[in-house]
Amino acid sequence: MIDTLFTFTEVLIKVGKAADEMYYEGKDEEFEAMVLSPEQILDSMNIDDLNICYETSTVANFDIKNVEQTLRKQYQKNDFAIKDVIIRENCAYIKIMHDIPLNRGSRCYGAAFSVNYIEPNNGVSIYGYYTKNSDERQAFKEIANELIKVFS
Repeated sequence: MIDTLFTFTEVLIKVGKAADEMYYEGKDEEFEAMVLSPEQILDSMNIDDLNICYETSTVANFDIKNVEQTLRKQYQKNDFAIKDVIIRENCAYIKIMHDIPLNRGSRCYGAAFSVNYIEPNNGVSIYGYYTKNSDERQAFKEIANELIKVFS
């Protein structure tokens, strides 16, 4: 009787594992193949929360349309990784992966920044998220500073 119960339990476990494997088979590929539109990326960035100015500077000959190209060509330090750049009128939204503190580590934190261009005075302002964490705030300031250096 006990042998039958153990055999039944083993079969039940094997059936459960097989069903679980069949259900999750191909799920990873499903997520990897997903491509987001620029609007979906902007939604995921929560751009309405980019309201803290971390850096402002005057930049001669700044062209908002060339922000992505400039970043990809000029940013050499590799302290953070640029994931997405989306241009909208006089603003560029940048998705960045970084570490806290900023040190070329695992880059397991994500943040978004907006680069705002004010034409009359050639002003460039870098906005980011508000944070109470002083280490994160310092990382945001360093990222904004690096972005301004790239554009200058």
